Amino acid sequence: MTMHKALQRSLRFGVLSVAIGLALGAAPVMAQTSPSPNATINLVRLLVKRGVLTQADADGLIAQANAEAAQAAPVAVPPADQAVAATGPVHVQYVPQVVRNQIRDEVKQEVMAQARTEHWAQPDALPGWLDRIAWSGDMRFRDQFNYYDKGNASPVVDFAALNRNGPYDLNSQTPPPLLNTLENRTNSLRIRARLKADITLGDTVTAGIGIGTGNDNNPVSTTQTLGGGFTKKDLWLDQAYLTWKPADWFAITGGRMPNPFMSSNLLFADDLNFDGLAGKFNVPLSDDFSAFATAGMFPIEYQADDFPTTQSPKDSSRDKWLTAAQVGVNWKIDEDTQWKTALAYYRFNDLRGQLSAPCAIYQGADFCSTDNTRPAFMQKGNSLFLLRDIIPDPSSPSAYAQPQFVGLVYDYHLADAITQLDMHVAGTPLRLEAEYVRNMAYHSADAFGPNIGLNRLVNNFGSGDVTADSYKSGPVGWMLRTTLGHPQPTEANDWNVVFGYKYLQPDAVVDGLNDPDFHLGGTNAKGFVLSGSFGLNKYTWLSARYFNAKQVYGPPLSIDVIQLEMNARF
Repeated sequence: MTMHKALQRSLRFGVLSVAIGLALGAAPVMAQTSPSPNATINLVRLLVKRGVLTQADADGLIAQANAEAAQAAPVAVPPADQAVAATGPVHVQYVPQVVRNQIRDEVKQEVMAQARTEHWAQPDALPGWLDRIAWSGDMRFRDQFNYYDKGNASPVVDFAALNRNGPYDLNSQTPPPLLNTLENRTNSLRIRARLKADITLGDTVTAGIGIGTGNDNNPVSTTQTLGGGFTKKDLWLDQAYLTWKPADWFAITGGRMPNPFMSSNLLFADDLNFDGLAGKFNVPLSDDFSAFATAGMFPIEYQADDFPTTQSPKDSSRDKWLTAAQVGVNWKIDEDTQWKTALAYYRFNDLRGQLSAPCAIYQGADFCSTDNTRPAFMQKGNSLFLLRDIIPDPSSPSAYAQPQFVGLVYDYHLADAITQLDMHVAGTPLRLEAEYVRNMAYHSADAFGPNIGLNRLVNNFGSGDVTADSYKSGPVGWMLRTTLGHPQPTEANDWNVVFGYKYLQPDAVVDGLNDPDFHLGGTNAKGFVLSGSFGLNKYTWLSARYFNAKQVYGPPLSIDVIQLEMNARF
């Protein structure tokens, strides 16, 4: 019924506009010849009779036309009610063109304003709730080249694959999964596509829902490699969160959210999203100076309720969490200069692996007590050790099955300092960035404690015999980066050139969460990054990037990566 009335209104106003145009358009002709507007009045009378136009609308229309015509040329005009009700000829005097145009524009604007408000004059009109949704997204097409130095060590065990597909039997005749360290990989075509909906749920509550591509559900990349026999590609739920902002200076967000901290990909990959709860404060202290703070709790991995599946009672909980806090300041020095800096502390709880209780695999055990302390996701670089304390088979003490997982040697409690200075040099934007991180929980002696020992360490050794002296690690990482030009091209011909240097010791940060491109992911890497971008238009830009990286400690592993990209956003 409501839609029927809306359509009646739209038809009424449309026909009314046509009638006005016919009446006013014919007026100059009638003024020059004998006045005879009967056809127009008959049309108005017919519209009233058919119910398209009410008597009141017709009277008002003609009265308004008469009034405006009188202002332009003061000529006696019969009353509008008599004009419509009379059976004889009714004379409408000449109305100037400027007045006719004004009447037409005013009626059109009034009708269109009502149409937009009530959503009844558009054939593809959408429900009102869609007005509260703002859509955005981006796409990227990339050609990637990976080059390996021919002097690299080989073979090198891929411990991430060992954990993912394991356990791996150390006494097996089958080799463990190995990293590619020698053979180049060129022209790897890849895409990334993300779509985001930002939803307004009232004055203080908003929501965000995002989907993205990806080879798998790893946390650090939404890049999808093409090929695979032309198979269709997966989409993943990348973001889903609610934000309550009761005041301009405070907001709290829960769900799967964008990284809430000021950080670089030295610590956290650019595509990494956080699961959990975060509160953000932003307090203006003056017109040019403000302070900000962020605090949050983020579950990394919950222990399964039924672990171990074949044992009762179940093991006690070993849930893994990240708790973090950051404080900083933002100073607008002048119109072209802004400085932002922050200090943060990231405490990862229960990420360190635990040596299992004696485990009788030879008796048919299908798990050991600390299997769930292995990392949920790894790249490479962190110090690792064998998790399972396997009891030798008495019947074959020299050749028994030893299926193993690996776990992290250290805890990770990260103190981080980051700073960013934006300025202009000769009218060109210039950004200077620096970051320093240290793992405060790192103690090298932990690698040789009673629960690990030299015989259980599996990586980060130098060449030669495996000894305490050949084991190398460290807790420090830092990054310097300079960007000349627009940091993010937003118009045609915007450009930038970026030069950066990274240094990341093996146990400075969690290798499973940082940049997957530099040294092809992980820690124990150092080297430089050179990139440039050029804007084609407001929504599209080209980029080229070169990573040159090698190991900090241990066997040689040099990897150069080149990425050529076309990017778009909407």
